[in-house]
Amino acid sequence: MHRNVARAYDYLKREHDRIRAAHVKILAQKDRPLERRLLHADLDSSRHLDEMLLYEERLSRPQHRRVLDLNRYGRKLERIMDALLNL
Repeated sequence: MHRNVARAYDYLKREHDRIRAAHVKILAQKDRPLERRLLHADLDSSRHLDEMLLYEERLSRPQHRRVLDLNRYGRKLERIMDALLNL
């Protein structure tokens, strides 16, 4: 991978990780052990995704809106990262 593309990918990956951490922090609602467990879970696990949806259902309307915005932004970052990998 070209150095500039690799640098861009690394930046996007860090931004994606930051967005995911903010998302998990909202879901955990100040429960540190839960936050840690959600952050370290396997992203491809259907059990993990079901658990995330369960916690999203418990959020207030403004929190839910914020989580949806973070999800949209994270998905955009993932699409850009995929495009960089295909170069």
